[in-house]
Amino acid sequence: MKFSTVFFDIDYCLLDTPTSERRIIRELYAQQGQQVGDEVGDEYREINRQLWVYLDRGEITRERLYVMRFERLFQAHPFFRPAEEVAPWFLDQLAHAYDAQPGAEHLLKRLHDAGVRIFTASNGIGEVMNGRVDNAGLSKYLTGRFAADGVGAMKPSPKYFDYIFKHSGETDLSRTLMVGDNPVTDVDGAVAYGMTGALFGARWQEPSQATYRAQTMQQLEHMLFEEDDIHA
Repeated sequence: MKFSTVFFDIDYCLLDTPTSERRIIRELYAQQGQQVGDEVGDEYREINRQLWVYLDRGEITRERLYVMRFERLFQAHPFFRPAEEVAPWFLDQLAHAYDAQPGAEHLLKRLHDAGVRIFTASNGIGEVMNGRVDNAGLSKYLTGRFAADGVGAMKPSPKYFDYIFKHSGETDLSRTLMVGDNPVTDVDGAVAYGMTGALFGARWQEPSQATYRAQTMQQLEHMLFEEDDIHA
């Protein structure tokens, strides 16, 4: 295996966050006796994606983002409770949502069996993210976990990547891979630090410096292990 240490983002990467979010949004509107389709959950996700760009730039706080996404959603799809009340409820529901990305466990197990050290590296809240990964049954493959609140910085800050690299126990940057869905915070941030980047999914259309681009975990697994077979 070319890589001895692999870092995985959690949301939209190891976890199938869209499936969880659509379900929670349906449950939210059911509180006012309204049935909504997946398109409302998809609209929420696009609003959330746009706001995370502002958060990554430091233009808004995480706490403000949590409320703003529902303020904007409720402009298009009115709800009987204010966004300030819905935001903490949604976070609590999401903390207990743990739909694993299809193929994620198979890839983690194969990496683990190959002796690769596996870490999560999220910009989320550690307690929330770690609980979701635990409940998804993926933690048994992990060597460790990193989250922004524990690191004291957020991707793509060099401080974030410096912290996770040094605390991973790895000594060779050329043997580290960062897998994430965000081309800027996950991929370009890692590449700028000296790691290899893998862009997962198709949520973001921005260009990136990714060496690997995969729509599914199966594709990523094929890329990583096919490369091994070619150089065997």
